[in-house]
Amino acid sequence: MSNNNNNNNNNSKNKLVTVVDSTSEVGDFVTRALLKEGYRVRALTRNIESNAAKALKNLDAEVVKCSDTDSPANIQAALIDTEVIFYPTNFWSSFEKEVEYGIKFVDAALSVKTVKHYVFHGLISCKTVSNDKFAVPHFDLKYRVEQHLRKVSNENPTFISSFIYSPFYMQNFSSIFTPKRSTTTNGTYTISMPLEESKPLDMVDIKDIGPIVAGIIANPSKYSGVVVPLAGDKLTGDQICQVFTKVTGKQVKYNYIPPATFRTFAFPYANEIASMFQFFSEFGAFNDLDTTLASSIHKLTSLEDYLISTKFRFE
Repeated sequence: MSNNNNNNNNNSKNKLVTVVDSTSEVGDFVTRALLKEGYRVRALTRNIESNAAKALKNLDAEVVKCSDTDSPANIQAALIDTEVIFYPTNFWSSFEKEVEYGIKFVDAALSVKTVKHYVFHGLISCKTVSNDKFAVPHFDLKYRVEQHLRKVSNENPTFISSFIYSPFYMQNFSSIFTPKRSTTTNGTYTISMPLEESKPLDMVDIKDIGPIVAGIIANPSKYSGVVVPLAGDKLTGDQICQVFTKVTGKQVKYNYIPPATFRTFAFPYANEIASMFQFFSEFGAFNDLDTTLASSIHKLTSLEDYLISTKFRFE
């Protein structure tokens, strides 16, 4: 379901939208969705010779070598004639420099006079909401970029900014939180997370981000200064496992891992992920934001539909 009307679709064909980090998972899905909606898309990427970049070029995206690590001059050159920007910062590649790169890109975009709308893929500030109880850098640093972007928009009213927040990705069930076969009970699987048993987890299919971005771009004045949170489903650990059992026919049980235990695990950012889940358990992914906005733009994917559409299979 898409609520973009025919006039919006026709107008969109005349807009040039630049997607930053277009070969990332989020950037790729957004680029494809925008092309499908009829936008002209300039896809910025570090490596224009990558298979992902070539695939986007084959879909008629204009692929240009540029990233947020480039100089302001190079960024400005890559944004020539751009009317709309979609920018998903990537903490996992830039880390503490995420704020520096994010602010630099905003300021470079402001100097390109054709840019009228900046859609930022951000996250809630865990430190702010929790009154410094929880610090989650890959959330908090994005929020600092958002604050700068809002300031720039307030000072320059024709430079509209909009925001999209994503929670836990359903794709994580095929990576870090994939169900594991039980070593004690034959034919049973477990999903283990540091999420309290009684607390629901907001989730989204990454593919849904693209149509939501397209809807925001089609209505810049409506979404000026607005945060659109995405959650295709909101389930407790036990409810998540029930969905897995229903779709796969396998018995799946939830295993709560105390955050203190999770922090000791020997993989990168275990400490940060534990803090993120503690924040989720206490405040949810979006605190008091309006989670109905996204569904008015596009029908979001439930966990059950996601598992069916991806033909999820256990290892």
